[in-house]
Amino acid sequence: MTKILNHKTFKDERGSFTPVELDKVSLSIDKWHQTNISINPKIHTFRGMHYQVKSPQNKYVKVIQGKIIDFFYDLKTQEVKTYELGDQNAIFVPNSQAHGYLTLEPNTIVVYLTDAPYDPESERSIPWSTIPEITDKLTRDILDPKMMLTDLVISEKDLLGK
Repeated sequence: MTKILNHKTFKDERGSFTPVELDKVSLSIDKWHQTNISINPKIHTFRGMHYQVKSPQNKYVKVIQGKIIDFFYDLKTQEVKTYELGDQNAIFVPNSQAHGYLTLEPNTIVVYLTDAPYDPESERSIPWSTIPEITDKLTRDILDPKMMLTDLVISEKDLLGK
């Protein structure tokens, strides 16, 4: 069962400080390999649905600023789960899931840890538009009805899949 983790942020006149105590989170990860920082200036930026076949990655995703809708796609059962995360939240993404997210605010910053290196030869991307639950969620609950799905900010690789 996946749960959203809350990390208390301390704010004062200098800004903010958020300790992320991974040892207090029950994760079976011995060592994190890489830290990724994603800065998304525009609202409705879609990143995903990514996974790796040869060196699957567990991910620990933390929103630093802004808000996202996080999508998990189980590669075996094809079940989709969605989670709304703000700047106090983090979530663990098992390596059995393709993962992606949509920014709900401009200037959203997301940091995530991975337990395996990025492997471009092993990376795959499932087009979000081929997953009905994601398309339905976007059109029914998130996007302005006047907005076209083609107005999403998305890379060609993520749009077409690989």
